[in-house]
Amino acid sequence: MADRIPRRQAPEFRDSEEGMISSILDDGFLSVALDDANQYGPHAMILLLGIVSTLTGLVLFLAMIDPTLSAGTTILLVFLIALEVRFKIIRGLFYSTE
Repeated sequence: MADRIPRRQAPEFRDSEEGMISSILDDGFLSVALDDANQYGPHAMILLLGIVSTLTGLVLFLAMIDPTLSAGTTILLVFLIALEVRFKIIRGLFYSTE
């Protein structure tokens, strides 16, 4: 039976024999979460969802207490992300070391 919508080919990934956490860290967190670098892509995506939702909840919580705190936290997060993009401070955690 032919598919109505043609399936795309699966991305290349390496089958890791290591545990989930060490495998995600070896291939790079964002690489596994966004590009499915190994078989733990869905697990890494759930972790990424948890991190983003926690940061969003923190900013909204601080906005309920004092909007100035929320604005300051947002500026701090944007500044830290800009530093990471510019200087690759924690590059090993987010990208493969190979």
